[in-house]
Order: sequence, then C-alpha cells, then structure tokens
Amino acid sequence: MDVKSAVDTTFSGANAVRISRLINVLALFALLGVLAGSLHLQFGIGEQPCPLCLIQRSGMIGLAVGPVMNLMWGIRASHYALSILAAMVGAAGSIRQILLHIEPGDPGYGPAIWGLHLYTWALITFVIAIIGCAVMLLWDAPFQEKDQGIRYAKSWFRVVALTAIFWAFAYLVIIGISVIPECGLGMCPDDPPNIAGVGDFSGWLAVLSVGVLALAFALAVVVNQKLSDIGEPADVEY
Repeated sequence: MDVKSAVDTTFSGANAVRISRLINVLALFALLGVLAGSLHLQFGIGEQPCPLCLIQRSGMIGLAVGPVMNLMWGIRASHYALSILAAMVGAAGSIRQILLHIEPGDPGYGPAIWGLHLYTWALITFVIAIIGCAVMLLWDAPFQEKDQGIRYAKSWFRVVALTAIFWAFAYLVIIGISVIPECGLGMCPDDPPNIAGVGDFSGWLAVLSVGVLALAFALAVVVNQKLSDIGEPADVEY
C-alpha cells in the first residue's frame, strides 16, 4: 500500500468519525481546563468576574456546545458553525476588554499569567477555536458517514466523552448560579468586590471534584446502557 492509499484509509470512512470524535473530546477537555481556571480564580482566590468576563465565560460555554452536539448526535457542520458563532461573541468581549486597558501604564484587570491577562488568553483561545472549527469544516469525510453519535461507540470512549459532557453541563450550572448573588436580577457591577475564597488548594480541589462526579455519573450511564443492550442485535462500533 502506497502512502496516499494509507492516508486515504486512515482519514476516511469509520476512521474519520473516530478521529473527529477524539478531536472533539480533546477540545472539550481543553475548554473545561479554561473554565476550571476561571472558577478557581472566583471561588478559590475570591476574585469575582466582571461583566465582560461573564461574556467571555458564556462564549466558552457556547463554544463547548459544538463538541457536545457532535459527540451526542453525530458530526455535523452546523455544530461547528454554532461553536464559531459562540467564539465570535466571546472574542468580541475579549477585544473590548483588551481595548479598555490598552493605554501604556494601565495595569489591566485581574491577574496576569505568563505576562498576559486572562482576557488576552481568552481571545487567543477563541481565535484558535475558530481556526480549528474552520479546518474541521474543510474535512468532508466525517460528514459523509452520517454519524449518529457515541451511542454505539466503544464503552471506554463513551465513558470519556460522557464525562466531558457531564462536566461541561455541571460547570454551566455552577456559572449560572454564581451570577445570581453577584448581579441579582439587574446589571452586573463593572468592578465587583472580591469575596472570601476557600484558598488555592481547596479551590482546585472543589473545581476538579466536579470532574470526579462527572466520571462517576458517566460510568453509571454506560454500565446501565450495557445492561439494557444485553440481548439486542449487535451494532457496528465506531
């Protein structure tokens, strides 16, 4: 088999679906890492997010919708399009915050990591996401397979994918609830006062424990599904 045939075999058919799913899972875990960092900053360190920060968080959550839908209901171009739109909204919030602190001598808002503030890193994340989704849209092979999601994927992959999905949903709930005491039912304060955080280590422990709960829930769902599938006709695994 020549190189071209090997490449065509690897990146077409069922393999294309497997690779696409893997990319989507990795992208989802990367977004979870970003959200975990922001939640640690809020609950561990005690720094409340500003309105523009909340827009960027919303963009991250919206960005995760595409991978979640790709995994649950199959690889679709429309799912990538939703992620691109969410990334554009989040990027707009990041650019606005960067421009607010662009003057020389302005210390910026919040802590800096490796010389860049979080809103700058958010913009970098959104740009990478837009480019990544655009590249995936150029790859026709996964769309041609009419993928139906991870229902019949191998058990270990279903556990990993469902863990990421449940984790993302849990962060969405936490972020949504945390906005209420900060903003109430009105406008969020431009410079919200800091709160008493639980500490650096305890903050990370609390944030990452959500992932452990998501893993346990994913295992329960997959085991229950396996028991329900006993006696049913075997399906092709992707």
